[in-house]
Amino acid sequence: MRNLLFLVILFSFSLAGFVWSEAFKGFKDLIVPLLVVIMLSMGVTLTPEDFRRILRRPVMILYGALLQFTVMPIVGFLVALLLGGNPDLVAGFVLVGSAPGGTASNLITYLSGGDLPYSISMTTLSTLLSPLLTPLWTLILAGKFVPVPFMGMALTTLKIVVLPVLAGMVIRRFAGDLVVRFEAVLPYISITAISFIIAVIFALNVEKLSEVSLTVVAGVLVHNSLGFLFGFLLGKIAGLDNRLAKTLSIEVGMQNSGLSTVLAIKYFSTLSALPSAVFSLSQNIIGVLISILFRRI
Repeated sequence: MRNLLFLVILFSFSLAGFVWSEAFKGFKDLIVPLLVVIMLSMGVTLTPEDFRRILRRPVMILYGALLQFTVMPIVGFLVALLLGGNPDLVAGFVLVGSAPGGTASNLITYLSGGDLPYSISMTTLSTLLSPLLTPLWTLILAGKFVPVPFMGMALTTLKIVVLPVLAGMVIRRFAGDLVVRFEAVLPYISITAISFIIAVIFALNVEKLSEVSLTVVAGVLVHNSLGFLFGFLLGKIAGLDNRLAKTLSIEVGMQNSGLSTVLAIKYFSTLSALPSAVFSLSQNIIGVLISILFRRI
């Protein structure tokens, strides 16, 4: 039921971005603060035990991070080339592929009967690695198509992703009782924030959508689906059981599209942010559908 509500919120805001595009364009400056809210919400759900789990299973979790930061950037780059190699779209596909794991992956893992501690550990580690690896992969793969300010992207990622997560952990440490009381509401805050970001991105691109919308949607669906598929297959090849392989599939297939949206708008163009906006919808729809399949495995 909660996943269905999440999809309703996503679709409602996406449609609103098209219908009331002029109104949503005025909220462009809220994109960064909303992402900070999302990452702060993630931080207040983390505990020291989440980090101890990384130390207890370092090989498995590092393997997940390796796939996260290789499969998705490379597949995104290849998909963008197959779609014609538009420089803005190359940057957009590479950016969303180079983003760390998304917090929604933890919910989809739970619904799929996966290993939730493994999912949380991979999301946490990939988030901490993102200030280095997200701009690095963007520079390597998209640098020939668009100028990539590596240091600027690294510092931005640190400020709007890692620092809010750490701040959230501090809040939990000193106001744990209050956090527990409101913890059930945090997923709804996060999904509403990312949905609002999607609406703004669609509004900013409304004039261009007639030219690139079907192309971008098709490319994102391929990119996203291959992430889920390769995550599961490479998990099985590595000898993981079905429960862990399902979790790895979800972690590889789901990205922090809010981060890639912010970086695209700040350092490239609104068109570069479009793949991330579509990816936000795609990963949640595919995630819900795949959770139904995974529960049978």
